[in-house]
Amino acid sequence: MKFDFISPSHKYLNDVLYIIRQGITEKKTHLKKGLREGLNTQTLVDTFNIIGTSRLDNKKWIGVQKEHENISSTAREDIYFYLNDDNYTRIFYAEAKRLPKYKTLKDEEYVISDNLGPNNKTSGGIERYKVAIHGRDDIKKNGMIAFVENQSIIEWLKLVNDKISKFYPDDSLLLKCDNEHEFISTHKYDDESKGIFEMHHFWIPLF
Repeated sequence: MKFDFISPSHKYLNDVLYIIRQGITEKKTHLKKGLREGLNTQTLVDTFNIIGTSRLDNKKWIGVQKEHENISSTAREDIYFYLNDDNYTRIFYAEAKRLPKYKTLKDEEYVISDNLGPNNKTSGGIERYKVAIHGRDDIKKNGMIAFVENQSIIEWLKLVNDKISKFYPDDSLLLKCDNEHEFISTHKYDDESKGIFEMHHFWIPLF
């Protein structure tokens, strides 16, 4: 599938996407419905790190860790990918979300928070990238991983896309990719001078 609005591919994007796809394939049976999001995320991160540091072609090395510390904010991305250079250069960030969010049946914070969280922190996944709480504005490609615990992928896709249409009408909807349960979208930063960024979405059904 061709997306004319997508910027030129990041140098390491294909490697990062391979790590994520392969890691999900290997560990999806180990991920548990009802388990804390952080525990399922850690299972994936451990596998991503093994793949990225020992199993890439052409002697590439991409490390993967959980909870990136952001100098300018107390918010933390759930997962970050980095190079083995002097600066441990970050190349890709990913946020994990449960569908639905913890202890609810239908609520979600995948797109935007319904209410401000503790200390007035925004908690929506896409929202955090748009307001530059997550990621960096020089990295235009980021990701999200969803642990889908009830309803179908189709039902959640409609709910998420409806919410994007309502709150962010200038952004693209999540569009299906060739890979199963994988989507892509583009979004404007709230600060329009920063341009647009691309999101790669990986949804993992746990039911």
